[in-house]
Amino acid sequence: MKLNEVIKNIDVWSTWVDSYKKYVPQFIEEAKTKTNWQDWDKDVFREYFERSNDQCVSSLKQGYYTNIEKESIKKNWSELAILLKKIADQQDQVDLVTYDEVKKWFRKHTSQNRKAAANRLIASLQPNLLCTIVNEDSLRALMQRINNLDATAELKISWNWFENSNSILNYFKEKVPHDNVYDIMTYPWQTFEILSQKETAINSNEMSEIEDNTSKIKSLLEYKKQIILQGPPGTGKTKLAKEIAEIVIKPTTLKSKPKTINNADIKRLLLIGQEINSVKNRSKYTINEVTENNVRLGLNTGSENSPSFSEIINWYADKRWDKKGEQENGLDSYGAAVAKYIYENIEESDIVFDLKNCDQFKLIQFHPSYTYEDFVRGIVAKPNPDGDGIIYEAENKTLGAFAKKALENFVDSNKDVEAISKEAKIKELFENFVEYLNDEIENANGFYALTENVGLISSDDEHAFRYKGLKDGWLKNGNRILFKDILQSYFEGDSVRKDIKNNPKISGLARQHASYFVRVLNLFQKFIKNKNLEKDTTVPVKKVDLKNYVLIIDEINRANLSSVLGELIYALEYREEAVESMYNVDGHQLILPPNLYIIGTMNTADRSVGHIDYAIRRRFAFVDVPAENLKETKGLDNFDDVLFKKVSTLFDTNLSPEFEKKDVQLGHSYFIDKTDEGGSMSIRFEYEIKPILLEYVKDGVLIGTDIIQKIEDLMPSI
Repeated sequence: MKLNEVIKNIDVWSTWVDSYKKYVPQFIEEAKTKTNWQDWDKDVFREYFERSNDQCVSSLKQGYYTNIEKESIKKNWSELAILLKKIADQQDQVDLVTYDEVKKWFRKHTSQNRKAAANRLIASLQPNLLCTIVNEDSLRALMQRINNLDATAELKISWNWFENSNSILNYFKEKVPHDNVYDIMTYPWQTFEILSQKETAINSNEMSEIEDNTSKIKSLLEYKKQIILQGPPGTGKTKLAKEIAEIVIKPTTLKSKPKTINNADIKRLLLIGQEINSVKNRSKYTINEVTENNVRLGLNTGSENSPSFSEIINWYADKRWDKKGEQENGLDSYGAAVAKYIYENIEESDIVFDLKNCDQFKLIQFHPSYTYEDFVRGIVAKPNPDGDGIIYEAENKTLGAFAKKALENFVDSNKDVEAISKEAKIKELFENFVEYLNDEIENANGFYALTENVGLISSDDEHAFRYKGLKDGWLKNGNRILFKDILQSYFEGDSVRKDIKNNPKISGLARQHASYFVRVLNLFQKFIKNKNLEKDTTVPVKKVDLKNYVLIIDEINRANLSSVLGELIYALEYREEAVESMYNVDGHQLILPPNLYIIGTMNTADRSVGHIDYAIRRRFAFVDVPAENLKETKGLDNFDDVLFKKVSTLFDTNLSPEFEKKDVQLGHSYFIDKTDEGGSMSIRFEYEIKPILLEYVKDGVLIGTDIIQKIEDLMPSI
C-alpha cells in the first residue's frame, strides 16, 4: 500500500468538517472572552462539555464525561477557564507547560484519567497546531505506520501527545494542498482508519459508521449502571462483557508506576524513531531497533550501543540512575537512559492489565437453582469460636460482599485527606490500646473488671476482646466484643449505652450486650484522652482514588431474577440509598454504590429459562449482540463465511414462525477455524454446529420436510 495513494484518494468526511468549521472558531472565541461557564454560548458549551454521545468536534467520538464529572467541571470552572484562555490567546505557539496543567486539572477533577478529553479541548483551541486524533496510542501508531511507509517522513515519536500531534499535523499540511487547516482536519483520522484496516465506511460522510460499538455500550453502562447483553448462542456476549469491564475498570486501577517491567513491556513501550535523553540530559539517543534481547540506540556520534533487556530491567527496578556513584565508571549508562525514560513516561494505560487477578472484577454464572441466599446474603455454618460445635451466622455472599467493597471505596474516595489521615491515626492508636488493655488484663491476673461481677479475660482472639462473669452460666471462653465494632462506634461518636443500642452500623452482638460494650468503648476514649493523643490525630496519607467495580452475571436469565435479587430490585434503580435486608450482616441495610456496574449476558435461544418480569426490565438496559460475518466486518481470514451464509440461509427458509432469526441464529464464534488449538472447521462443524442444528430440529426451531437433509449437505469451506 503506497501512502501517497492512500492520502490522495481520501474522500473527506464532510459532515465532520462542516461541524468542525462551525464550532471550533466559536469555541476559541468563548474561551478568550468568557470567564463564567454560564455566560458561554449554550450550544458551544454543550458541544464540548455536556454532550453524552455523537461527539463530532475535534475528535472522533472520544472524551465524554459522566454526569458527576460534568458537575465537577462546572464547580471548578474558574481554574479551567484561566488555562483555556491562555491557550486560546496564543494560536501559533505550542505551550507544553499549559497543556500539561490542563491534563493535571482533568486528572484532579474527574473520576477517570480523561487524557483524551484534555487533548480534545486543547486541539480545538489551537487547530493550526494540533491534529484531531486525541487517543494517544492511536496517534503514536499512526506515526509509526507513516514512518514505515514513507521514507521521507522521519517523524520523531515521543510520549508527549502534543509534540506528536503537532508533528503529524505539519506532515499532512505538507502532503495535502489546502486553503486552511479545516480542509485537512479529517486526514489524520481517515489515514489511520485505512492503515489500521478497521471496519469503516471509508468513503462515507457519516462519522457514526465508524463508531466503536464497545465504547457506545460502555457509555450506556455508565449511564444505566446495569445492562444485559442479549443474543443467540455463539455471538461472544461474555467476551464482549469482559472487554467492556476492562475498559470501565482499567483507568481506575493502576495509578502508580509499576515496580518492575519485563521484556514484553520494553517491546511495547519503545517505538522505532523515538528520541530519549541520556541520564544527565547531556545528549540524545535514537531508538533504531528493538530486538528480542536488546535495544539498539543510535548515538549522536554516529555509532550505536545495544543495552540488553536484562540491564534495562535491573536499572528500572533499582532506579539506580538516582544513586550517587552508580554512573561514575560509565557502565550500563545506555541501559540506564532507557530505563529512566520508561520510568518517567510510563502510565497506567501502558501497563498490561490482568482482569483475572483484579479485585474490582467478578464473574459468576446463574443457574435455575440459584437463590437470594447464594447471591446476596445467607446463613452459613461456622465452627464455634467459643468452643465445640458449630454456629449459624449471616454473611454477605457474592453481590453483598462485592457491593460492600465498592461502597467502602466510594465512601473513602469522598473523604478529604485530613479525614482519612485522622481515621488512620485512630486505627493506629487502637492497636496500641489493644496492647495496653491486654497488659492490664494480665496484670489483673486474667480478669479486668468492667462491673462488679463481669470483666475482660485473657484470650488469643485476634479480632475481639473476651469477657465473662464470675458466676456460672457464662460460655467457657466468654462472649466477644469485636474490635471493628469499637472502632465503628468511636467514629460514629457513640458514648453511652443508648447510642450503642441505636447504632445500625455495628453488629447485633454489640447492641445486645451494650452495657458491657460501652464500658470498653469508654476505656478507649479515655485512653486517647489520658495520653493526650487527641491532639496528634493525623498521619501522612494519600487521598483515596475512586475505583470502578464490575460484576458480570453470565446466563443471567437462567435464574428467577425477582427471587434472587429480592429487595435489591429497588437498590438497582436508586443507587446510594439503603434498603433493608432480611439478614443482618453489619446491620440490616444494603447499599449499591454508583461505582458498581453489573453486566448480564442472556442467551435468547434458551426457551427453558425463567421469564424476566417488567420490574427487572425497567432497571436494565438490553443490548442486542447479533451474529455477524466476521470476514466482511473484521476481515478475519480464518472465518468460514461460506458456511456461515449457508447456515444463516436455513434460518431464512426453515425457521418456525414462533421464533425470530435474531434470537436463534448460530453466532459467529462457531465459524472461526481453530486448527492451531485442535479445532479445525471440519471438527467444529461435526461436533458443534451440526449437533445444535439437529437439536433445533427436535425442538421445532428449524422445520420443513427437507431440513435434516439440508443440514447433512452442509460442509465447511476452509
